[in-house]
Amino acid sequence: MAMRSRRHRRLLALLTVVSRVLTGVLLYLSSHLPLFDASPRTVLPPSDFPSLASSLLRWDAFYFRAIAEHGYVYEQQWAFFPGMPLLLRALALLPTVLQPLAPAAAASASVHTLYELTALHFPRAPAFAYLAALLSLLPLSPATLYFAEPLFTLFSYKGMLACARKSHFTASIFFFLAATIRSNGILLAIYVPWDILVDPFLRTRNLRHLLPSTVLRAGLHALAPLLPSLIHQARAYRAFCLPPPGLAAPEWCGRALPSIYTHAQSTYWRVGFLTYWTPAQAPNILLALPVLALLLWWSATTLHTQITALVRPPQSGAPKDLPHAPSLIPHALHALVLALTLLLAAHTQIALRLAPALPATAWAGAALLAAQPPPSGSVHWGPDVRGGKTKAHAWRARLGRAWVGWSVVWGATSVVLWGAFLPPA
Repeated sequence: MAMRSRRHRRLLALLTVVSRVLTGVLLYLSSHLPLFDASPRTVLPPSDFPSLASSLLRWDAFYFRAIAEHGYVYEQQWAFFPGMPLLLRALALLPTVLQPLAPAAAASASVHTLYELTALHFPRAPAFAYLAALLSLLPLSPATLYFAEPLFTLFSYKGMLACARKSHFTASIFFFLAATIRSNGILLAIYVPWDILVDPFLRTRNLRHLLPSTVLRAGLHALAPLLPSLIHQARAYRAFCLPPPGLAAPEWCGRALPSIYTHAQSTYWRVGFLTYWTPAQAPNILLALPVLALLLWWSATTLHTQITALVRPPQSGAPKDLPHAPSLIPHALHALVLALTLLLAAHTQIALRLAPALPATAWAGAALLAAQPPPSGSVHWGPDVRGGKTKAHAWRARLGRAWVGWSVVWGATSVVLWGAFLPPA
């Protein structure tokens, strides 16, 4: 087992480098295309075109750069959390050619972290962990390799891994760091409280796991991913809603929940419940549908099988504990909430950037390709098909191959669109 794990790690290291080089070459070649949006030319000198560095100045990068240089000046800038601008200030001390390497290194490190996390949740299926890590190399958006997303993904995975290893304090630190980069980091608040409070109770049905001291400790850990958002909102409220005498506060300050984040998203990007669902956006919605449908299928299936395994009466002589059985439930809940949010209240670009930050995306694709999801501890995900594949499992394998094909084709297409500054990359 240890030898196989070392071989997997060596192959993953090699394939990670190869995939990143191929993506970088394609992105550089795409930077020679005419720009749909000439904004980068207003910021960078003509000598920087074409280049790999210039091709990275797209979309949110303009906001990150402006905030890093001048701080938060305009309302719409408050839709972006301070983690990435702070990192850009630190990276400015490095030569320009080395600056993109930090997010790229984070993207590579997240692949190995995902492998470790998967192996921990599926200890009897090392091949499944390897397959899931391989699938994570397929970028659904260049932003997942060179933007804020690689750092958010790495911190999220590191936190999940630390939590699975019962290092709750370390997990909360990583979740805090992730939440300084993306607003959806608040959803990471489920993991440590689940591991401290809910998981032990579900496995043993013992009320001693619900002591007030345990509840308090779980609540303090849950606060870590919420703090960056709370601090960000408080700073904005102080800047806009407590104006000097004679100046009026903006309209959003008088709302029941005065959030500048929701105000900026709805005002400047028309983000809201079903606001993106218009006939003109139908092709873009279809682009994000494969990954969102995959996440919804995986989360619903996992919740059903794992909860059923928890509530079914134990067989005679069977242990009361169900080790590892609930370990996937917080991942499924996280995937379900985020997938529904992205489907009903987010743009396609955001869905394609945030979905790869979930381990569930890689696990779901690997489950399709494997035809039978692997066991987690002592609980199986479906019927034993070692005697022969059923038609349902054959169809799942076909869907898995279709998923890989779509990921490769769209991944390459999105890189070209990104290079030409075309949506919806």
